[in-house]
Amino acid sequence: MNQPTDNEDILVQNHPIYWFPDGSLILDVEVQRFKVHHTLLSRHSRFFSAVEAKKEGHLEGTTHQKSGALNDENRDGPKHVVLEPKSKIKAADVEALLQHLYHDAPLSKDSPASHVMSVLLVSSPQHLDFPVIHKRALELFEDFFPKNPESFTHNHPLYDALPIATELNLHEVRKAIIYSLVTTTEFDVDDILPTNEVENQAPQSSSELNGSMAESPLTPFPKKIQRLSPADARICMSLMTKVIDHFTPILFTPAATRHMECTDVFARLWMPLVIQPALEDDGVYKPLETLQRIKEIDWAGHGLCTSCVVEKREEWTYEQKTVWDLMDRWLSEAPLQQA
Repeated sequence: MNQPTDNEDILVQNHPIYWFPDGSLILDVEVQRFKVHHTLLSRHSRFFSAVEAKKEGHLEGTTHQKSGALNDENRDGPKHVVLEPKSKIKAADVEALLQHLYHDAPLSKDSPASHVMSVLLVSSPQHLDFPVIHKRALELFEDFFPKNPESFTHNHPLYDALPIATELNLHEVRKAIIYSLVTTTEFDVDDILPTNEVENQAPQSSSELNGSMAESPLTPFPKKIQRLSPADARICMSLMTKVIDHFTPILFTPAATRHMECTDVFARLWMPLVIQPALEDDGVYKPLETLQRIKEIDWAGHGLCTSCVVEKREEWTYEQKTVWDLMDRWLSEAPLQQA
């Protein structure tokens, strides 16, 4: 078999759907070639609107690829833009964007998380710059993640969403993801792969990546360790340590009230109703969930007066919010580089 030379074109395949005979823009991404309507893309994208003003569609970060299948000498023909690998734009993400633009799979609250994340990335100002679409995708993406510490849940994307939240500087989303990683996965610092081993891991197939989005966030962490960077793994470990240091004294100290009778109830029942359940499900590093469970105990039925029940539940709610706010500082203090 003849090996390709540096001067030969990279083999690309026409997309089976987004290759329109009347298309006015040919777009090469990785090994996929799209032929679409430039007027449609330029109407929504600052990136593609700039193609009109550039000779033969040549843009910074792109190349104007010669191809025997294209008549590049005919300037009345389709514009041809090739996105170089350094752009880090994926063909699958461009396909998701085109699905939205051509109304095959428009963005909505019912869109799969993988679809929203693909559109969010490729439409960002750093990539193909579709401002309105990016704003809508961002709204949908942020809605996947809980913002209220009192009703925090973990049924949101984890591993695929974390690098997106990092790249787009979505602090609240990143905080929610890392808290879920710490509290719902079997995380062990000894399982963290050195950076060189992570880089040498065989990449996952597209089917494996797509299938991962359908998995529960509760999938044991070691099965996903290769998809968490060493830096993020160290941040998770740092956060776990901070949470335990902060929450252990609160958890293991029976609550007190202004009434001796109510304080006696806490002293008698704190171990069986609070500490023991927390020990059984690792509640010492799950402060939001553990505090919520404490709030939901029928303390009045165990003898607490109404005023003390109200007062303590307000205190536990305040502590949930305190932990959530403290996480901002703890994450900013987490080590980014390996010592």
